[in-house]
This record gives sequence, structure tokens and C-alpha cells, in this order.
Amino acid sequence: MGEGIDFDVEVVKETEKAFLLRVDGDEEEIWVPKSQVIEDGALLEGETGTMTLTTWVAEQKGLA
Repeated sequence: MGEGIDFDVEVVKETEKAFLLRVDGDEEEIWVPKSQVIEDGALLEGETGTMTLTTWVAEQKGLA
């Protein structure tokens, strides 16, 4: 799928097609399509950990 960027995230909510995330301890929550996640580390709703997002979505969401 290409290169990605690792982020420390909290999975606030998970749907069939997307994650609602808090990234790097920020209070703001963002929706990220699962298709733009390269590796989610098998994180479940309410968990924190490292998630690799595509460079494209990181740029679109203002994270990169």
C-alpha cells in the first residue's frame, strides 16, 4: 500500500469502515478510513497503541 507514518493513537470508536482516533494525545478526534490504515496493531475500541497511517491520509488530516 505504500509508505506510512506511525502515530500513537487512542481508538475512541470503531465502525466497520473507520476508526475514530485521538492522535498523539491530542483532544481533537478524527475519523480515519480503515482503508488508509497500513497497520493497526490489532487495536480495539478504547485501547491505545501505535497505528501506521498512509502518508496521504496523514497529510489530509493535518498530521504530517
